[in-house]
Amino acid sequence: MKHLRRQIRTLFMAAFVVFSLAACTNQFAYNTLPFWIDYYLSDYVDMTPSQQAQLERDLDAFHEWHRKTELPQIQALLNQLERDTAKPLSYSQLGAYHKLVNERIRGSVEGLTPALVNLIRSLNDKQAAQWIETMNERIDEGIEKANKGTLEDQRERRQGRLIERAEFWIDKVNNKQQAQLLEMATYQIEMRPVFYGIRDELVAELTGILNNRQAPDLAQQINAYFSRLISFQSDAYHNDMAIYLARRYELLQRLDRHLSNKQRKALRTKLASYSDDITSVTE
Repeated sequence: MKHLRRQIRTLFMAAFVVFSLAACTNQFAYNTLPFWIDYYLSDYVDMTPSQQAQLERDLDAFHEWHRKTELPQIQALLNQLERDTAKPLSYSQLGAYHKLVNERIRGSVEGLTPALVNLIRSLNDKQAAQWIETMNERIDEGIEKANKGTLEDQRERRQGRLIERAEFWIDKVNNKQQAQLLEMATYQIEMRPVFYGIRDELVAELTGILNNRQAPDLAQQINAYFSRLISFQSDAYHNDMAIYLARRYELLQRLDRHLSNKQRKALRTKLASYSDDITSVTE
């Protein structure tokens, strides 16, 4: 449980909890989704019994809505991707799927907005300050961990995480694929100043939401925040992120083109199994 708690703490906002569990669609994980969102939020703010009770009611309503409304759309996306990955995706297809995935993430997390509006409006000054302080502490911990060791150490750690994610989908990666993932790890480390700049903007935006929690347009502010969080974009870094995404798509296309028949079959089997899991959840 301590290991799981550390994992959850690294998440930047409840949005990632929602999508991680909804996308995986493991039946037990999905059916306990309200618990995990509650668990995450309680790590940032100590709630009163009345706040806790209201949050639980709101999360139950969100869960029922998500099961009926969003899961079928996630399943349709999985089925479409499973069909299309029978052969290598084009560069434009990769970009289109990136946008489609972001749309489904945004659709899921915006369903949480009513619950968050109720919770944030109910916070007192001490609770709001606690949320902000904890958020900044988690970010500082993440930066310290990411910058640990030499640049070579950092590249190897990031490459290892990318390999782990790839092998989750396509089974064992070969030496050439490992080298390509090292290329991406190196580039992501070079992009840290941009990533950190966007993160700082998002932190400032969320801080403003918490400090001005009685604003009449709070729901709209939260949805706008979610949109920027999910796309991880900002006006100040628009060109930098456009270049980064183009390079990422190009690398993904190279990886996709050279998947073995066994790897492509593993990928499509994984996608199909998630679709089957959604069917089990929604029956």
